[in-house]
Amino acid sequence: MSFVQLRTNVKLAKLLYKYADEEKLEVEKKETPVPEKKEYESYPPYNFSWFIENKIAAMGWPQTVENLNYIADVGVNHLITLSPERRPPILQCEKKLGWSEIRVKEFGTPTLKQILKFIEICERAEIRGEVVGVHCRHGRGRTGTMLACYLVYFKNMAPERAVLTVRVQRPGSCETYEQEKIVCHYHDCVRGTITKPDYRLVEDKLYFDCTMKHMDSDDNSDEEYLNETDDKVETLQLTKKKSKAMIINHKIYF
Repeated sequence: MSFVQLRTNVKLAKLLYKYADEEKLEVEKKETPVPEKKEYESYPPYNFSWFIENKIAAMGWPQTVENLNYIADVGVNHLITLSPERRPPILQCEKKLGWSEIRVKEFGTPTLKQILKFIEICERAEIRGEVVGVHCRHGRGRTGTMLACYLVYFKNMAPERAVLTVRVQRPGSCETYEQEKIVCHYHDCVRGTITKPDYRLVEDKLYFDCTMKHMDSDDNSDEEYLNETDDKVETLQLTKKKSKAMIINHKIYF
């Protein structure tokens, strides 16, 4: 008697493996829970408004994550913080939102370097097709000054008209006279009337310090006075203080 060895049916085995794999996939799909969509709240921050539609927005300090959610929902891609004393909770926000900080003291005036940094961020955003949002504590003084410089650079406006435009759209902007002066100074730098701008401008220094003040150039006369009596030395110091006068070309009338 001869025994015939049984051969496995290859086609039948392939079908069995195929249906077994499909059953495993169905079981795994049933076991894995579907992630639920998170619901989040969003509401605008204080003093929020569009300065230029879909290009730049201004606001007060975004205090909560809900404020940041609203900013991202309306289309802002990059947020610029001007208030070092009030920072938004960026790390707690799950939205995709770029962030930059330009530290300007409260009720202070941005320096020329800080204005140039702000304009550079806005230029990059415009090239990439992004929308910029800028804020300080209340969205008035420091924010309004930067917005006026924005109009000077991008819209080629005169500083007086730029400040007035910002104040019409956002009442209370550019709170101090020093903030108005830095807009004029930035306009002169962009226009090229100032050949050597002082990039070290800070709040405790006089604006237009390097280029727009007139000093006594006669050093020999100073030495002669110093050799005389104390009364004349005091008068020399007084005349020097008076000679450090600022000549401001722009006058702003509101």
